[in-house]
Amino acid sequence: MTDAAPAPATMRLRRPRWKDPRLVVGIALVLLSILLGSVLVSRLAETTTVLAARVDIVPGDVITADKLTAVDVRLGELEGLYVRDLEAIPEGSVAMQTVRSGELLTVSAVGQGTEVPLRPVVLPVEESVAQSVAPGGQVELWRTREGIDGAPPTAELLIDSAVVRRVDEGSAIGMRSMTVEVLVPAEDVPLVLEALAEDARLDVIGVPGAQGARS
Repeated sequence: MTDAAPAPATMRLRRPRWKDPRLVVGIALVLLSILLGSVLVSRLAETTTVLAARVDIVPGDVITADKLTAVDVRLGELEGLYVRDLEAIPEGSVAMQTVRSGELLTVSAVGQGTEVPLRPVVLPVEESVAQSVAPGGQVELWRTREGIDGAPPTAELLIDSAVVRRVDEGSAIGMRSMTVEVLVPAEDVPLVLEALAEDARLDVIGVPGAQGARS
């Protein structure tokens, strides 16, 4: 008769002790991750009140309270780029760039009239303009001259970057032609005035995509 094999030794697990450094470090890391997570969630949910355009604002327009509205948005570290309240806008300030209805008002879009590098010019337009030729939109100005001695007319780009300020479609019975008020760079004003003086045809051509997406 053979002897029975000895039973395997039983391993006993040690109960963790509170004084074990590894346990203390583990608990500290869990608590730290929970704290950092709550801080991150709190910052992501934090909103800032800034100003947005209630209507389209074009360069040179005086920025007044009736053109703005307050909105709460999440900006994070970018909040310094936007105007937070009316008190931050000096009296008589004008728009330095086009601000579409619903867009946030940036600090860089606010300035004084003497800082605007554009000048308004009213142009008579013989034919209807495209839908893209609307206040705040970027357009090109083209000049067409009649040919000399039977030569065909010639067209040339006069201004490659103007901004529409106002469109007047004239009277319904055609007694008054359409006019478009555009803002052109100050240094290009002589070119436009010369074209008007020589009675050349001026066309206002919208730049596709210059107005951006609209809701």
